[in-house]
Amino acid sequence: MSPSGGRIRVAVVDDHAIVRQGLQATIDAERDMQFVGEAGTGDEAVAMVDNRRPDVLLLDVRLQETDGPSVCERVLAVAPKTAIIMLTSYRESSMIVRSLAAGAKGYVLKDIELAELKRVIRSVVRGHAVLDPKIASEVISAAVGSRGAVNTQAVSVMSTLSSIDVAILGHLAQGWTNKEIARAIHRSPHTVKDRLEKIGTILDAHSRTEIVAEALRAGLI
Repeated sequence: MSPSGGRIRVAVVDDHAIVRQGLQATIDAERDMQFVGEAGTGDEAVAMVDNRRPDVLLLDVRLQETDGPSVCERVLAVAPKTAIIMLTSYRESSMIVRSLAAGAKGYVLKDIELAELKRVIRSVVRGHAVLDPKIASEVISAAVGSRGAVNTQAVSVMSTLSSIDVAILGHLAQGWTNKEIARAIHRSPHTVKDRLEKIGTILDAHSRTEIVAEALRAGLI
């Protein structure tokens, strides 16, 4: 459900018409979603979003005349309440990090199952960030050591997390299971599960993917 209480208003920006048409059919098939607009270029995207004000924008990372992060920044300048999900076949770490830094709430690959894409749309409307598990390791390797400025959000959250919690986050971002994390930090899988539940509450995240995405956005990992 959208923040206004009605159907989730979704728009698509992709330079391939067949992709836009396919996503329109997928979105309109859902009772709680409504397709409200499409665009094939960055300029069209900004104008369309400014006019239609979608709750969610599915945005390709690469367009013919520009790139997704640049469009993301321009869109949020005119419609800051629109949640942007980068939907793309590109998984370069630099582009992922740039997209998240530009304000995207999600980054998923185009091979995602349609049912999962719909869950991602619903999740970002609820205020969560979503990162495709298949690209988590690329993001971590690019993000580690790249921040020179103090992240005040990270400082605030870090004050409520233990060193064990931070270690768990790092392993989780690499796609490790609870058992693998437990062995690495010399704790029981039950303890890892409990700590992840606590971390999820602190970050207001409700899945392992959302925890990693929110931790990245906060500069924790």
